[in-house]
Amino acid sequence: MFTVTQDQKYVISILDATKMMRKGQAVRLLSKLGAEYTDDYALRCLLQLKYIRKIAWKTDDLFAVPMMFNEPIDEDMLSAVDVMLDLTEKRILSIAAGPEPYKLRFLSASDKGSKGFAVIALNAGIESRMKSLLAEAPEGYTIIFLLSNILQKDRVETSLPHYFAIRDGGKYRYFRKG
Repeated sequence: MFTVTQDQKYVISILDATKMMRKGQAVRLLSKLGAEYTDDYALRCLLQLKYIRKIAWKTDDLFAVPMMFNEPIDEDMLSAVDVMLDLTEKRILSIAAGPEPYKLRFLSASDKGSKGFAVIALNAGIESRMKSLLAEAPEGYTIIFLLSNILQKDRVETSLPHYFAIRDGGKYRYFRKG
């Protein structure tokens, strides 16, 4: 019988919020904890979690908590996880999915303390409602708007600290309005 390690508990705590993750995302997540976390180590952690039925593989590259195995793949959440990993220097201190319009909210550790971010997948047509949807935004968090089209940035009005993110090839580019 395997004992769940601290690293595996950390992955599970992130999965409790995201419900699914790509293998490469889990490797990036663990690598932020230190240089000794190699790809091989991360994959061994995942295989042990599969063996004790804490995760289930949906595809060769994607795993989920068992209750999400038969659910459709949430591409917006997977994108939000990419953003979280881009913006996290060390480790995730807290994480939660939702409530709408947020896909993911997280607090990450950095050399200068901690930073809070809230990721919103900006699906077409919702841009004009953002001002009212953000009326009760989490205080102290920077909003990250995931764009599907670069023109969406011109239709978002908010006075909250924010950035826009758009996928360019395999990575996200981050920018402000203007």
